[in-house]
Amino acid sequence: MDAKGRIAVILPQVSSNTETGFIDTIHRGAFRYGYDTIVLTGAINYVDQHLEATYSRGQRNIYALIMQGDFDGFIFEANLFCSETQRRLILDMLRQKGRPCVTVNYEQPYFPSVSADERIPLYLSAEHLIKEHGCRRLYCIGGNKGHKPSEERIDGFRKAMEENGLPCGDDCIFYGDYWRDIPHRIALDIAEGRLDMPDGIVCGSDIMASALCRTLMDNGVRVPEDIKVTGCDGSVISQSERVTLTTVAGQEKINGALALGRLMELMGVSTEGMDMRPELIIGESCGCGAGNDMPVNGSLSDIREYTGTVFELLEHRKTNSHGEIIRRMSECKDIYDVTGTFMGCCYMIPTGIRAELCLCEDWCRDMNDPSVFRTKGLPDRMVLGIEACYDSCDKMKEFMTRDVFPSLKKRHEPRLTVVTSLHYKGQIFGYVGFTYRKAIHIVLDEFYMSWCDAVSSGLNTVQNRMYKEYVNKRIESLSEFAPVLGIYNKRGLISKLMNIMAENSNSVLTLTLLSYIREERVRYSVPPVNTIVNAIRLCDSSAVLASVADDIIAVVDCAEDERENPLSYAVKVAEAVHESYRGAVDIKQDRIVYLSEKVSAADIFTIESLISSMEDKLKGRIISAGSGTFSYRDSFNALREEIFRHPEKEWNIENITRSIGLSKSHFHRIYKEFFSTSCKEDIITSRMDKVRWLLENTSLSVAQISEKCGYSNNSHFIRQFSSRMGMTPSAYRKRNGQKSK
Repeated sequence: MDAKGRIAVILPQVSSNTETGFIDTIHRGAFRYGYDTIVLTGAINYVDQHLEATYSRGQRNIYALIMQGDFDGFIFEANLFCSETQRRLILDMLRQKGRPCVTVNYEQPYFPSVSADERIPLYLSAEHLIKEHGCRRLYCIGGNKGHKPSEERIDGFRKAMEENGLPCGDDCIFYGDYWRDIPHRIALDIAEGRLDMPDGIVCGSDIMASALCRTLMDNGVRVPEDIKVTGCDGSVISQSERVTLTTVAGQEKINGALALGRLMELMGVSTEGMDMRPELIIGESCGCGAGNDMPVNGSLSDIREYTGTVFELLEHRKTNSHGEIIRRMSECKDIYDVTGTFMGCCYMIPTGIRAELCLCEDWCRDMNDPSVFRTKGLPDRMVLGIEACYDSCDKMKEFMTRDVFPSLKKRHEPRLTVVTSLHYKGQIFGYVGFTYRKAIHIVLDEFYMSWCDAVSSGLNTVQNRMYKEYVNKRIESLSEFAPVLGIYNKRGLISKLMNIMAENSNSVLTLTLLSYIREERVRYSVPPVNTIVNAIRLCDSSAVLASVADDIIAVVDCAEDERENPLSYAVKVAEAVHESYRGAVDIKQDRIVYLSEKVSAADIFTIESLISSMEDKLKGRIISAGSGTFSYRDSFNALREEIFRHPEKEWNIENITRSIGLSKSHFHRIYKEFFSTSCKEDIITSRMDKVRWLLENTSLSVAQISEKCGYSNNSHFIRQFSSRMGMTPSAYRKRNGQKSK
């Protein structure tokens, strides 16, 4: 089915399974009706006092797409925003936009609001404790006093108590603000005798229930033996505590279904009702979990799937670091470096299937006045920096901001895309979008935020370089010298050559253009080209040196040596650098790229075009020489990720090199250059990691573990493990114990 429109879902953050459940319900329904789901999120849920901080303003700028983007309708999850000011700002934009809109748990006079019946969750929890466990004295810890959803949850608790003939006065109702502090104090009061001990406590959120259980148990009150506890919301935290929580899940999914159904009605689309109800998830905190005989329902399965996604991401990140993209972005020279690095680092966000980098058309500061730059909003036109997905790549083209992404104008199945802002120190660069197959794959954590910040930092670096070059060119336009290197610039070189030829019409000179291909993982204390310039100065004081372009220098001398051999001059230059710097600087001859031409008086009037032609040829050689290594970056990253993900495979270097199309020696050289270790070492390391985990967390035999980790010979496995760990697998297990027990 082709998408026929798009709806925007506005959220402050996507940081838990309850939020992905809300998005998932909307996306599934929107897909069925033929609409894209575009999630607009600041990724951080700011409170009012932090709203005007520079970073906050940059993150929140993504909501400018409400006005600029062409959406058929909006779903505004206002209740989740911590800032009432932010809610009002978004509401004002939605009113100005004038498109169909539905808010969730947020009553206001402009748009219809939907809300799941908040009385049901705590009613189910209280009923369970009363009917299944015989509790007669119960406390209830609600959310914020006066907050409608919180009061409704407490009403559900009261209803269960009244129906079962149990007292429910104000002395058993508390307000915990949906946070840890008050439940912690209540638990202390109970443990220290200042508050009567109840049979059970029903909490209005899992966060409060978690804090309550921890403090009770830390102070000698057993859960569930002394006090039974239930939570609410069905968040991941409910299943990650020392005692798993009995909780009620599904409210956000119901809100998502109600919001989508109401929005479709406003848009004139006939819909089918979705019958969704909250589900009680049985955990250990109520006493039902004895013997691990806990029933599994759909909501619990969803929590476990989300948890699995998060832990899979954490496992994936063992093989990479956001420090890598920060380093690579800091070395970008131009916008094409940024887009190339962006594409090359998308593997760090592995759950996304499409990434789109969109820049404001005025993303770069005004070179004549660098204090002028975009601080808010979005322009009418954007530039697609790059679109990277599994089947295509598109880049550097303009599009109208109302289209949100150029790819949405093409025929496509309804998709789910999350959009966040790109900004740096108050400057708005644009936004980035990641498309996902399933909402449960969306994890906008600190790693994701650092990744996006690195992209913005790269754009800032390029912008600063552009300004520096602009200033230098302005200076050079009034001079014949390159200010940084202290040698001739291109203009000065042409003038010098013309003077030499005019003075001696019989002179024949050798003009050499030279550059150096930097290694990605090497930090240079002095730029390689600078060291080469200094070395040539020391070795040949008669040579004329000039900077003709970024990292391209010209050398003019009377040398008669043959420079057609691609290594001879490179060897000479590398040796000169080594001698001049006494080995303190390492310049590799195979990374020096150059070409030479003889020039004479006959070339005096065409010298400028000759230099430009040589410059173009040299740039071609640089690209050709560099692509031999750098084009393999994505293949090698994918290979290394696969090795650490599946160490048990039968990894064979010969098969690997054949699949990539490299010789063994070339493969080993590139792998070591990229990762500072060998492929064989990574295979062993990945297997040892899995071996240690299985020894610590399972009761599998050593022979079984050997087989599961890719070893066909058990004796070889034991020898390799012993040499690495200094003990046998059995001794390691004995020392570290089985953590699962």
